[in-house]
Amino acid sequence: MRILAILDRIETATYTLETAGELAARLGHPPIRVLHPELQDDPDYQTPDEGMPSPEEEKRFAQEVSAKADALRDIFQKWKAGLIDQQATEWIEIAGDIRKTVAREAMNADMTVLSRPRSSDPEAVSQAFSGALYDAGATVIVASLQHHETVGAHPVIAWHPSSALERAMAAAQPFLERASHVSIVIGEDRANEVAEPPIAEELRQKGVTVAIDRFVIASSDVGEEIRQHALKAGGDLLVMGAYSRPHFIEWLFGGPTQDILSHATLPILTHH
Repeated sequence: MRILAILDRIETATYTLETAGELAARLGHPPIRVLHPELQDDPDYQTPDEGMPSPEEEKRFAQEVSAKADALRDIFQKWKAGLIDQQATEWIEIAGDIRKTVAREAMNADMTVLSRPRSSDPEAVSQAFSGALYDAGATVIVASLQHHETVGAHPVIAWHPSSALERAMAAAQPFLERASHVSIVIGEDRANEVAEPPIAEELRQKGVTVAIDRFVIASSDVGEEIRQHALKAGGDLLVMGAYSRPHFIEWLFGGPTQDILSHATLPILTHH
């Protein structure tokens, strides 16, 4: 088992590291590789039409990149100092194409932890997310923007049958089987029209308490309804399949409707 944590924003780095640490603790302390993907070229000058940066602008860009790396490295060191002795960690910085760098690293990890993108984030943040989820086809943990005492002790499955959810549940199996309680949230057009998911009985056979939470979909904002039910259940990790690229990225970056990923609440385990 290998966990990769992506640090690309100073203000969210602590939550990303805390989530990675909680996951590792629940999985028997596998090594955590912490990556800071650095911009190699100034994003303000990516095409010939944008011209060339002046020496002063090149210096400013280099200073900004260096200062950000220093700040993130300091956050990592402080977090590392609070870990137990048996938790192995590694810090790396790689400059270059953000999306390709993250995809390459995520392919060699079992789980990749990133913080939740926000609509105000630079393009590099969405590139990192797309590199992990779509290019690498990795299991992605979207860390929330707040502290959580536990991650994975009480998983909540957002039930919507798909190959993506099957892959997400397979990746979440170590958490599901170790959990004291698992909730399965099912949104339905009519009451009790969806059969109980087979995984419910499979987990019960392994001694896990499983609760089925059904609700009749009352609005077009199903994501928000799922979020509310997951919070009410007391969950600390939402397991869901990633939708097609355009819709999922829209959700993450604050599309026209609110949803489960536009709130700083639960960490989310997902797979495309």
